[in-house]
Amino acid sequence: MLLGVSGGIAAYKACETVRRLTEHGLLVQVLMTEAATQFVSPLTFATLSGQPVWTDEFTSSIGTPASSQDVVAHIDTVEQADVFLVAPATANTIAKIAHGIADNLLTSAAVAWRGPALIAPAMNYRMYENPVTQENLRALSQRGYTEIEPEEGWLACGETGRGRLASVSRIVSAVLRVLQERDGRLSGRRICVTAGSTREQIDPVRFISNASTGVLALKCASALAADGAQIDLVCGTGVSPELLAEVPAEITKVESAAEMKASVEEQIDGCDALLMLAAVADFAPASAKHKIRKGEHEVLNLELRRTDDILYGLRQNKDIVKIGVSLETEDALERARTKLKEKALDAIVAVDYGTDEAPYGDVSLRAGILTGEGEHLPMGLRTKPELAGEIAHLTAMLLNNKGRR
Repeated sequence: MLLGVSGGIAAYKACETVRRLTEHGLLVQVLMTEAATQFVSPLTFATLSGQPVWTDEFTSSIGTPASSQDVVAHIDTVEQADVFLVAPATANTIAKIAHGIADNLLTSAAVAWRGPALIAPAMNYRMYENPVTQENLRALSQRGYTEIEPEEGWLACGETGRGRLASVSRIVSAVLRVLQERDGRLSGRRICVTAGSTREQIDPVRFISNASTGVLALKCASALAADGAQIDLVCGTGVSPELLAEVPAEITKVESAAEMKASVEEQIDGCDALLMLAAVADFAPASAKHKIRKGEHEVLNLELRRTDDILYGLRQNKDIVKIGVSLETEDALERARTKLKEKALDAIVAVDYGTDEAPYGDVSLRAGILTGEGEHLPMGLRTKPELAGEIAHLTAMLLNNKGRR
């Protein structure tokens, strides 16, 4: 994707936008106006995106002259992009794009652009509310631009009003939704993804749970959506509301393993695939109706009963692609192979907890992916965005193969 950054104090927020978009598996090419470089160094964006940053047609992100081959290469990047986002967009840049003025690299790219485009204004509230700015935004809307409207709050000038750049979560979600609507490999496919942990109540105020944060599942959901899939996300507890807000999905929130099971069984009717990535409790206590009081017990014994294994219960369903996850502290691959067969899965993600860092949150995992044909991805240390990309790619392959049978 292309990200155009124009000059304004909100340019610093574009740094986090780049980081989060790349974590969702997007390759981000940044174009900056000269004014934007006064607020953020091009080298910052180059470091975050892993791509050269362009401020004009002839100078690279580190200030060295570009060769003729480099110039052609970055023009090719513009032509090959799937989506164009301008964030932040100043009143000046909005006016130029609306009127076809191409006097810098960013506005030249906008004039030449023919694909889906988004624009996120950021300016003083008087400038945003000015009838000319509003007229320019309407003109861009009529030409297919999606406006990510600014938010109300404290502005750089010290005043309060509508003009703050939209939150990073809103921007990321808007980009992913635009990508979801394009003709990708998974267009027309509906996929159910489960995320987070479950809570099993001991009494009205206490529960048994685990430390799952749902990060891998949310990254998978976003990668699938960016490839055109419609996502039904069944979300347990422990998931960051900020990350959840970025995922373009129909979201159903649940708490217990029983609620997760009921929701999954309802959602998969009409789905093409199920990615069971939530950490569902294996055992649950009988919940007391009233709070258990400490003074009444020297020792408290809890009787735990096994919960229903959701994927095992769906093993006879051959119509959908089913992918599970197996987290183990020992014999991770062997136990994953056993679960793959017992639950009649198409694939399973094997995660080796071992003695490494706990696999919760934004950390790397020692993981691999198994299918009925063997190792699709050998065990190794990978970031969750990398692993999510592999899972999404495999899901598309499995769906394609199932469609040929």
